[in-house]
Amino acid sequence: MRLALLLGGPLLVTERLRERLSGFQLWAADSGARHALALGLPLALWLGDMDSSPPWLQEALPAPRVLLAPEKDLTDGEALIRKALELTPEEVLLLGATGGRLDHTLAHLELAFLLAERGIRVELTDGLTQTFPLLPGEHAFPLEENAPFSLLPFPEATLGVEGARWNLPLTPLKATTRALENRALGPIWVFVAEGRALLYLFP
Repeated sequence: MRLALLLGGPLLVTERLRERLSGFQLWAADSGARHALALGLPLALWLGDMDSSPPWLQEALPAPRVLLAPEKDLTDGEALIRKALELTPEEVLLLGATGGRLDHTLAHLELAFLLAERGIRVELTDGLTQTFPLLPGEHAFPLEENAPFSLLPFPEATLGVEGARWNLPLTPLKATTRALENRALGPIWVFVAEGRALLYLFP
């Protein structure tokens, strides 16, 4: 099972993104449902307290709903992610998870690691950039030649990268920009010996 979770942050809708969503079931958290309209794709589940979904949006989207109480200890986005965890999907895309409010972005990054720790492939995107949580191990990414990327310890990690213009031997990193703004020579391999990290792809 592959799930695309529509969250409340900004999302640039492109044909490439629509193609990426082939075979994915779409779920939305509250106002994230507006992205389903922009994508022109049906929603399989709409969860939230609906406090940020105007009446016109609720009327425009016929989707099965799970209504949450307005007063709760977690956001609609986290509630949706935790519901997805119950089904143990093989892959989860978090759309509209980054690029909006900083507090929500950081929370979504932490929740992405929660998914990854359960063995789920996970990617966060705003339609323009992509972010991948990296746990200890070897990670391969089929990038095109000269594709830009950054690596960030989150918050610290021993990292290495091969296949880049500036390869990096396994190096302890913390509170540094040393691994930002690199270029791929083709496919790259990222090695995480300890800690957690993020791979960030941008235009």
